Parts: sequence; C-alpha cells; structure tokens
Amino acid sequence: MFTEGEPEFCPPEHKDSFLSMFMRIDRRFMGKCFGQMQELGIYPGQIPVLGLLAYKDGLSQREIAEHLRIKPPTVNVTVQRLEKAGFLYREADEKDQRISRIYLTEKGKQAKENGMKKVQENEKILLDGLSETELCLLRRMLEQITENIDKIPGTSGK
Repeated sequence: MFTEGEPEFCPPEHKDSFLSMFMRIDRRFMGKCFGQMQELGIYPGQIPVLGLLAYKDGLSQREIAEHLRIKPPTVNVTVQRLEKAGFLYREADEKDQRISRIYLTEKGKQAKENGMKKVQENEKILLDGLSETELCLLRRMLEQITENIDKIPGTSGK
C-alpha cells in the first residue's frame, strides 16, 4: 500500500501530498549525498563552510554565520571539526587579536572541490531526462514555492 521509505503511520491520502513527496525526495537525495561526503571525509553540512572559505578565505566565525545564515554555535562546532580533520586552520587577526580568521588548508581546498564535483554530478543525475523547458518550468515553480514559504507565519527558517 505504501511506497518504500514511506512511514507506516502515513495515511494513504497524504502519501502523494506535495509535502510528502518533497520530504521523500530530500531524504533519499541527502542520504545518497551523505554517504558520498563521508567517503571524502566531510559531512554535507560542512560543504557550505568549505565553499564560502574557498570563495572568501580568512573570514571570522561571526562572518561565516552571517553569510550562511546559521547560528554561531553551529559554525563553532563545524569549524572545530573541520580544523581537527585538517581542512582548515585559524590565525589571529592582524588588527584585532581577539578575532580568529579561518583559512582553508590544501586538504580543505581539495575536499571542497571533490565535494562540489559530487554535488554537481548528483544534480545532473537527479535532473536526467528533463528537457530544458521542463527544467526552466521546474526552476520557476521551485522559486514560487520558496517565495510562498516566506508567507507562512513564523519567525524561524529564513
């Protein structure tokens, strides 16, 4: 009655709801990506930090949190784990010794490149079989859905 990966408590009328479909897609896709990132020695949540530092090396943790719109404690944990794994290092700011600047190591640059390559390959597979017109329409629909999410009352999630 239910598709594989569908929780047993999910009533049949919700099985094909858009929310259920989005969650099923996200769970499957992120599960595949998570395994691939682990093979590279990184976790998917670390990719945005590596990507940001590859774009603009030498940011502080506060700046990383602001750019990625994530909480400073989350950045702190991520930076500590990436530093321990040898993907980045910290140096005191030249003008303000209280601030640590964060830089990618060569290992970090390589991990970011490999991670992004995997993500791009996965996206290509994910969208395989869709025409340019369908991709354009899908992009437009997803943009509209994103705008609509912002209309949902609540303070978190932006």
